[in-house]
Amino acid sequence: MADYDPDAEKEQRHARERQRERTESVEDMLGQAGEMLGKHKYPATSEELAAEYGDQPLDLMNETESLGSVFDRLVDERFESAEEAREAVYNEITGAAGGPEEYNDERDLVELDDAETEEKTDVNSN
Repeated sequence: MADYDPDAEKEQRHARERQRERTESVEDMLGQAGEMLGKHKYPATSEELAAEYGDQPLDLMNETESLGSVFDRLVDERFESAEEAREAVYNEITGAAGGPEEYNDERDLVELDDAETEEKTDVNSN
């Protein structure tokens, strides 16, 4: 039996592509949710939004849930605008941004930015 020796660069490209697909899916879903939320009158509570949008499906990568169920998890929240509500939905679906414990001062952000720019250039050239 031969040892499996994956091409690390190829595996990273595939992982970045899968991540990009997930991100696009969430962004598409949030765009649809944002349109619905933009039509609502604010300020509004999470309970009001849960009742209003309880039957609106959100098609996520591995599941489908309703917009109302997302607001059900945001107990006693009050939103002053559609943007605040949309941001709360995004954070609930994707997870809130990490705290200071996720900070890595040894990470070269310029290198990460360059790699992202290079990746976009590679995608656009194909």
